[in-house]
Amino acid sequence: MQLTHSYESLQHQVEQLQTQLEQSDQEKKQVADHLSRLLELLPAGVIVLNNQSEVIEMNPSAKKILGDDALHRDWEVVMRNVFLSRNDAGELIAHDDSIYQLSETPVDQTKNRILLIHDVTSARRLQEHVNRHQRLHSMGEMAASLAHQIRTPLASALLYVSQMDSSQLDDVSRKKFADKALRSLNHLESLVKDMLQYAKGGKGSDKAIELQTLVSELQHGVEPRIKMSDSQIRFNAFVPGLTVMGDKDALITALQNLVNNAIDIVGSKAQVEVTVNKLPNKRVDIVIHDKGPGIETERLEKIFEPFYTSRAKGTGLGLAVVRAIAEAHGGEVWVKSIVGFGSQFGLRLPLMGEQ
Repeated sequence: MQLTHSYESLQHQVEQLQTQLEQSDQEKKQVADHLSRLLELLPAGVIVLNNQSEVIEMNPSAKKILGDDALHRDWEVVMRNVFLSRNDAGELIAHDDSIYQLSETPVDQTKNRILLIHDVTSARRLQEHVNRHQRLHSMGEMAASLAHQIRTPLASALLYVSQMDSSQLDDVSRKKFADKALRSLNHLESLVKDMLQYAKGGKGSDKAIELQTLVSELQHGVEPRIKMSDSQIRFNAFVPGLTVMGDKDALITALQNLVNNAIDIVGSKAQVEVTVNKLPNKRVDIVIHDKGPGIETERLEKIFEPFYTSRAKGTGLGLAVVRAIAEAHGGEVWVKSIVGFGSQFGLRLPLMGEQ
């Protein structure tokens, strides 16, 4: 009797387990069906590679991108047949100029791989359109600002030149007007020079440059401005043999802009110091230090923006040009300033080779 009861209980448990297994199988089938439908409808391509990098499975989107004949073929061969190259972002470029993004994930405890590929052509084209619109908008603002800044020195130069042919003007006054006209024309030249350098992007050539040569040419280039402003400049000694790669003329322009900026902030009789500091991570800082009034914290975030200036005769492009040149050379420009104690501007550049 007890044995019969135990058998019936066991049979009942078996029936319950069978029912649970059937439910579980049904749920698994439903999940599998849902996943299969998702893969069918997924706009991105899903590719499964075996441990020999052969394509063993593809969803319809992947077949549309790669072609039906990609199945059971080596993935590297498929890549060479379908895609022409990669762009700077590592995205795949097809023969019809479509752009695809590829990502990969391993399968648990197997050597199989799952690849996800999707078409980002529309997104990239939209981004290019937005970037182009932003550039055009920025160029419009620059042109308007430049025209506004050109008008004042041009009007001054025309005024002084128009007075110079007066018969009532003595030689001293004529020379005075000529000097003023020349200063206005130099200001115009500075505006155009900065605008061209900014538009060029900061780098025109790529050659090895010794910092000793760079600093020596900087010393020669700023000498007239130092004398005109009755200022003093000191060049500190530094480790010889340091070399950077880039455009020497552009780097000279950047450093001259920093020296001129230091003089402009002080006004006259500025004390400027130039220091070259070798950094441990194969980089070098060329630092321009002035003992001027310093820069307020709220202005530090804006001074490298194009056409931002707090001076009536400033071009508003000097420091923006410095930043463009620094970034074009794989470096950066930085500033530290304490109101009442002066400012430090640094041009940080990568050093060549093992230095």
